[in-house]
Amino acid sequence: MKMHVLLGIMLAAATGLAQSKPTPPPQITFDQAITNEKKLFAADQKHDMATIQSLVADEFVDISEDGSSEGKSALLKEIPTIKLLKYAQKNYRVVSMGPYAYSISYESDATASGADGKQTRSQHGLNTVWIWRSGRWQILMHCRGEQKTLNAK
Repeated sequence: MKMHVLLGIMLAAATGLAQSKPTPPPQITFDQAITNEKKLFAADQKHDMATIQSLVADEFVDISEDGSSEGKSALLKEIPTIKLLKYAQKNYRVVSMGPYAYSISYESDATASGADGKQTRSQHGLNTVWIWRSGRWQILMHCRGEQKTLNAK
C-alpha cells in the first residue's frame, strides 16, 4: 500500500513538472517575423502605447548607432514626442535563435518630426531580437546601424 502511495506521489510530482514547463511557440516563419516588426512600426506611428507596452519586454534595450542605449521606460516616454510620418522597410533577413527567440534585420527609411516640428529623414540598418514570453512574441533588443540622414521634403 505504501508503495502505491509513494508511486502516486511521484507520478503526480512528475506530471506537475511536465505541466509547468512552457510549451514552445510554433517555429517563427519569415512572414510572421515581418508582420511582428510591422506591427511595432504601425503602433509607433499611431502612438498606440498599449500595443507598444505589450510588444516590448521589460528588459528591453535599444542601442543607437553611437553605442548608447536606453530601456523600456525611456522608450515609452520618447515615442509620444515623435511623430512617425512615413516609413519603409526592405531587404529582410530572419534568423532563428532556437524555439524561443529570433532576430530580424532590415533596411529602414523613415521620416519623423520631433516636438519642435522639424522633419528628419533617416536611413538605418536595423536589427531586432524577439523572444517568446507569456504566450506572445516580445522585443528584447533593438539596434540601429549607421545612420544616413537625408533632408526631408
